[in-house]
Amino acid sequence: MTQSQLGLDSFSFHRFFGECSKWETPSETRWQLGDFLKFATEQSIKLVTLQTAYLDTAKVLEDPALMDWRRGGGEVLFTWGHPNGCDGGRNLAAFDGARKWLDISTEIGAAQMRIVLGNHFNYATPASERFDLIRPELERLLEYAIARQIRISIENHADLTVSVLFDFITSFASDNLGLCFDFGNSFRVGDDLSQLVEELDVAKIFMVQAKAIRRDPHQPEGPTTPIGWWPTVKYGTGDVHPAPLINRLLERGLCAPVAIEMSNLDTGLNEIDVATDAIRYLRELTPLR
Repeated sequence: MTQSQLGLDSFSFHRFFGECSKWETPSETRWQLGDFLKFATEQSIKLVTLQTAYLDTAKVLEDPALMDWRRGGGEVLFTWGHPNGCDGGRNLAAFDGARKWLDISTEIGAAQMRIVLGNHFNYATPASERFDLIRPELERLLEYAIARQIRISIENHADLTVSVLFDFITSFASDNLGLCFDFGNSFRVGDDLSQLVEELDVAKIFMVQAKAIRRDPHQPEGPTTPIGWWPTVKYGTGDVHPAPLINRLLERGLCAPVAIEMSNLDTGLNEIDVATDAIRYLRELTPLR
């Protein structure tokens, strides 16, 4: 891929894949990978990012729907580590699973794989403590990826501010390690998104996750904690507006996939409507297609 492209992440439909948070009710709809790819095809989406938590390493490459998707020119990137990656360094053995998905990424010709290092429950632990634990194993994982000609992008997963994570990433001085910039998670930890899109080195942004959320209603003022309910809203409403952020990154030279990712939905919303509207919103207000 030589330019930024609009994609869709399968986590947007996590309830359909059987996952339900404490802020949600279970869905009667049940999807397999083929159902998600069918929806993407109906929306003329050509890039999907697939949460490995909903896939089987032993079966995914032989999945007929995925084979048809790829034969039709569809692109696939894998997103590994949900829900908490290596738990901020407390479960380094989890990286063994990441290696398996790097092998599968090689098989399908993926240019990168997104990973997470932790989640919001790790946020209170000093970043330096976590990085001391993670660095040696991440160096080995990066070497493994480089040998397979795959880049790794690390998502800010509400476990770190973007600036702290970005400094950690650049400390490796590797062209194969970059940031997956999640707007919603950045907002949750109190980042200034308008400042970040001006200051980040866009060459080190390997992926963007376009998330539209509103502030946790139980934290109405002042500093926030990323733990809580930060619901996805209809795109163009709420507290995070992806379109102007994406446009500024594109103006500054961003050349990376931009995937719509929806988390827990706000009251009264449903996945199909919000995803369909999010695709329309970004196509109308950005150059992404």
